[in-house]
Amino acid sequence: MTAPVRELNYTDLFGDLADAVRSIDDVIDYRPYGDNTSFLVTVYDRTYRPAGEANDRISLAWDSPRNKVETATLVLKGNDPLNDHMMQCYEQVIPVTIAVNDDPSSRVWNGRVDTFDDAIVDGVNTVTYQLVGDYNWSNKICVWPNFLAPIEAQFPHDAVYIGPAVSCILVMYEEQIFRLQSGIWELINNIANPQAWFGTLEMGQDLLTPLAVNMVDPLFDTSKWVSFHGRMDNTNQLTEQLLKDNGLHLSFDLWLPGEPQPLNSFASLGGLVTLKAPCIVVNLKDRSGITGPTGTAIDGALFDLLDLENGVLGDVLKPFLNPGNAYSPEGVPIAPTLGINFVEPWAVFTDHPRGGIKELHFNGHHPLAYTVIGGGKSPKWMNDLVNATLEYLLDALMIAIGFTGIPSNILDGIFDDVLLAFQEIENFDRRVKLGPYGYPEFFVSTGSSAYTFDEYLALRSAMWDTRGYHSAQITFENGYPYTLGKDIFKGQLATLIRRGKAYTDYIDNVSGKEDRFTAATITATIGDGQAQESPVAKLQRRIAGFEAFINIITLSSN
Repeated sequence: MTAPVRELNYTDLFGDLADAVRSIDDVIDYRPYGDNTSFLVTVYDRTYRPAGEANDRISLAWDSPRNKVETATLVLKGNDPLNDHMMQCYEQVIPVTIAVNDDPSSRVWNGRVDTFDDAIVDGVNTVTYQLVGDYNWSNKICVWPNFLAPIEAQFPHDAVYIGPAVSCILVMYEEQIFRLQSGIWELINNIANPQAWFGTLEMGQDLLTPLAVNMVDPLFDTSKWVSFHGRMDNTNQLTEQLLKDNGLHLSFDLWLPGEPQPLNSFASLGGLVTLKAPCIVVNLKDRSGITGPTGTAIDGALFDLLDLENGVLGDVLKPFLNPGNAYSPEGVPIAPTLGINFVEPWAVFTDHPRGGIKELHFNGHHPLAYTVIGGGKSPKWMNDLVNATLEYLLDALMIAIGFTGIPSNILDGIFDDVLLAFQEIENFDRRVKLGPYGYPEFFVSTGSSAYTFDEYLALRSAMWDTRGYHSAQITFENGYPYTLGKDIFKGQLATLIRRGKAYTDYIDNVSGKEDRFTAATITATIGDGQAQESPVAKLQRRIAGFEAFINIITLSSN
């Protein structure tokens, strides 16, 4: 999702964001938590009892992308006392957390040791640890068609989910985590391995260990409606595109005893269910910034209808749905007349000399073309019409000359994909902005027949992919102008003001680094640095998902 660049000055922008900040000085001088000191790296044993802090490290670099597995690299001296413990990663879980400001409650990274390299170079011994974040749990859980049945009898064919996206994804996790942590059918599933018959019981796990799901009330889930299905896919395979398409942020957050209970009232049944042992909590937030008129699940369906209108008609109804031309990021249709609005993000980074940015890279990319061509296949009815016409003409010719014996369908297929085989669309506004020297054409192989609804959506998607776009990387000291985990979060929307223009996108990645010569710094990436995907392509996937749902419940093979 990329924002349309809009001309403004600081007064105009902060007038628009009056509910978030009062003036430019509020952002520039915002230091409620003080300056960053360093990162706190804590190492635990396999049950999350603290084993020590890696304070005498040589270097640390960590990376926390949105809806992807986090990574980190920790380099210790060869004689560091933590090495003996951390090198047990080949057979034990060695958890690691990273916090900022030497404050354990400000964790920005949680995961475990994945690999180590115990190296001696020129007589100097160092140990380099590669760490993997807890988001990797999403790659380690399979979606069984029936989570309540043994593996030998998996019916129905697929696990199917339809409804608001947040609720569907969390229910999927709740089902599969219950299957794993209850030990249900464990004896039957491992019938040939008696040692594993009572593995869950002997490990002393309960229904909330090691994973718990922070459920939401589906009646008040305003995320867009989706449909998806799985058959032994891992959860990440099923949700990766859904999260990206719908502005959702999935996280696997560590909770330790003594910290505030993380489950909301709906998930904890009004406080009756509480966490007691260390736990990884599955959280899912809607960060799209879009609000609806009811605050209920009805809003998600309205968002889908608006997406459908925008996908089919483009901006034709915009003067009626958004008469005031209210701002929203590019590719995010809103309809203030229907109560569907975009909430401007709280986090605003500015290029002002006192704005707190230590390093900024703002990237722009040139449009590929103003005309997109697709197709290569004629509609089936056109090929059938051509073949039928040729058969008729051949029969008429044979009768006229009195010669028979030549099959009338001898020419079938020779003239297939000739008429109405290709289709093009032009973005006139883009052409005008590019001027007379803009690149004219871009061909995209869509696999669809020209002049069909699928081809139309595919061409509109390709037109989006060929546009110009922006991304930004911002490096700042934690606490100035914002504090990670308190003011800004991975996956939320943020705005960058550069040269009097505003750019809004998701915080797609957060990373940090420090060594013995460089102070700890935070780098936030606004946008993913790649050409974003068309909202029409997202709409196509949702339509395909609903079609698959209908096919599954009707037992259709098409």
